[in-house]
Amino acid sequence: MEVRAQPESKINAMTAADAIVEALIDEGIDCVFGITGDTVLPLLDAIHKRQDRVRYVTCRFETGATAMADAYSRVSGRIGCCIFHVGPSISNAVLGVWSAHKDAVPLLVLSANLDTFRLGRNLWHEFDVMGVFEKCTKWNAQMTEAKDARRLMRTAFQVAKSGMPGVVHLDFPKDLLPLPADVESSDLSLLGGARSGAVANNPRPEGWAVERAAELLVAAKSPVILAGRTVRWENAGAELARLSERLAIPVVTTEMGRGAMSEDHPLCAGIAGHFGHGAANGLLRKADLVMGLGSRFLNVNTINWSLIPASAKLVQVESDPSEIGRQYAVDLGVHASTRAFLTELLAYLEAGNIEEKKSLKHPRVGIVKELKEDQNRRYYDTDLSAVPIKPQLIAKAVEQVCDKDAIYCVGAGLHTHFAHEIPIRLPDQYHLPAGSGTMAWAFPAGLGAKLAKPERQVVVAVGDGDFGMNAQELETSVREKLPVTAIVYNDCSYGALRLFQKNVYGGRYIGSHYGQTDLVKLAEAYGARGELVKRPDELVPALERAVKADVTTVVDVHIDGWEPHYRESEWGEFHKF
Repeated sequence: MEVRAQPESKINAMTAADAIVEALIDEGIDCVFGITGDTVLPLLDAIHKRQDRVRYVTCRFETGATAMADAYSRVSGRIGCCIFHVGPSISNAVLGVWSAHKDAVPLLVLSANLDTFRLGRNLWHEFDVMGVFEKCTKWNAQMTEAKDARRLMRTAFQVAKSGMPGVVHLDFPKDLLPLPADVESSDLSLLGGARSGAVANNPRPEGWAVERAAELLVAAKSPVILAGRTVRWENAGAELARLSERLAIPVVTTEMGRGAMSEDHPLCAGIAGHFGHGAANGLLRKADLVMGLGSRFLNVNTINWSLIPASAKLVQVESDPSEIGRQYAVDLGVHASTRAFLTELLAYLEAGNIEEKKSLKHPRVGIVKELKEDQNRRYYDTDLSAVPIKPQLIAKAVEQVCDKDAIYCVGAGLHTHFAHEIPIRLPDQYHLPAGSGTMAWAFPAGLGAKLAKPERQVVVAVGDGDFGMNAQELETSVREKLPVTAIVYNDCSYGALRLFQKNVYGGRYIGSHYGQTDLVKLAEAYGARGELVKRPDELVPALERAVKADVTTVVDVHIDGWEPHYRESEWGEFHKF
């Protein structure tokens, strides 16, 4: 009897670690950030085999790694990814993960744990990663069998991207990573790749809701659109501009929505809220209807829900239905993707020939212009030739020197209010840890942004306290050849807290001052460049050299830390509850 040769089986050809890395490649994730540890070595070895498709960036601290992956996602529009060792490493990542979670950033966090048969015995390095990450992620799971690697990755990708995007976390016990991902099984759900072929993730609005929204917008005398995260994430900026222009409706944004409409547009008034612009807040205070597009109506953009008049009608469009009515009782709530809603609303308006004739000459355009001019006058109402340097001068110098499409990563602190005057024109241009106010984020975020868009200038506007918390990532920028320009607003203090102590605590200063660091020498010690700027006439030349350099430059600007911001008198309202 003739025995035929059997084809070679593909079973056991790929380990779980290999399958995880192949899943990243299939999803289009071409850059992974992390900190090395023995539990992650199987994953790193799998990445080593696929360096043709995946770049691994070793960072100097876990907060830096999460910030890089976070900003990489914000700029590229793809899922960011970072990998961490068990115990101290993954616990150090909590701050960065929570920061991304607060801003609804699609971030994939992979952790490698101890061996499964040793878990739960209070081991050295053992950390309740599942319990902790349950609190700061959209979805959180642990692999219990190697054959489940692809299904878990497939689920993680879908959850991260669907609805309101968010952070997902997967934990892989070390002993499972070298095991085969392909095994004989009757469970057919394990078959197939880690990425679904096609998924429709954008829910459409109900027809009656579109009609009702149109009626409310047309009837309003002082309507305002508050554009949030989903306008940018869904690339709905063109539809937003068309609606704004068709009905002459001013647009203000959240920090996460900033850039969805160019701030040069005559109907765009900038950021609303605590860290916002006077023009945007002025419009919201007078609005009789506010339509939120993925804005979530959070306290930071409504100054603890005090900006929008109680008499104003509210329309809330959210891709996550649980956000509708969470902050305010709304007149109309719409569960839909922002882009689908805007597309159908525009179609309804066009079909009914509903529009404001000569909309760009509408009185509401004039109101926006007047508010923006007043804001600009008040912001620059200071002596820009003074020494120490006024922080307002930095915005003027940046606008003069930097490319119109430069990407900005802004830190958290007193300087944030001043840096916000830099005009933003593009959806991927501005990035801030808006929901968390996290320090130690901005500089490493700039490196992630540079990896996502290496052809663009990347400028980090950061306070000296913020920069000092993660300055070691200067070495990462040099090693990975990621030249960015870091402008440090240096006043040798935690300026926002010092201001509170001045205005609220009678000038009783404690814990808000510290010593001066030579940031030029610090930058040079890591192989970067440094520029010390103490006089106004030094600022523009220093910036010109910085943006042309082929290595990261720290521009250390000694500012007047006591210079009042034009909205300073309003800031106390944000801390009233």
